[in-house]
Amino acid sequence: MHSNKFCILYQQIDFSYLFLTSSFDWTLKLWSHKSHRPVYSFEDNGDYIYDVQWSPIHPALFATVDGMGKLDLWNLNTDTEVPITSSATEMTSLNRVRWTNSGHQIAVGDDDGKVFIYDVGEQLAVPRADEWSRLQNTLIDIQANASSSVSETIGSPRMSPSKIPFT
Repeated sequence: MHSNKFCILYQQIDFSYLFLTSSFDWTLKLWSHKSHRPVYSFEDNGDYIYDVQWSPIHPALFATVDGMGKLDLWNLNTDTEVPITSSATEMTSLNRVRWTNSGHQIAVGDDDGKVFIYDVGEQLAVPRADEWSRLQNTLIDIQANASSSVSETIGSPRMSPSKIPFT
């Protein structure tokens, strides 16, 4: 549970039972609709997390923005402790983040009404063919490392026809 009001709830596209919440308690939490407790809590935050959004094309990639003006990109298949990359603005709070449909750009809004567009490099934006199975394994590892009170929160992804591998 969050210890303060939460700001945003955002569902993952391919793993539709997963969602992220951000909060004024400076945490970001990964949830499963199969449990009343968070699957994972991301604690490496220096301020309120105002917004979060999953990448529309990469199952393990999401972006967050915070009150210190920082944009973070997280890849669960790479690291669950810290973001894989960060960018900061000039001392203004960032409060909105949205991916373009292509998944190669991020639009970020600040408290002054400015919008910043960030290009996301292909090495980060474009998922490899094994990213879905890697995320499944990451989620299993997270569950295995969690306290014994969290049980049976991880299931199978809902794969869209375009993501089903053909052999």
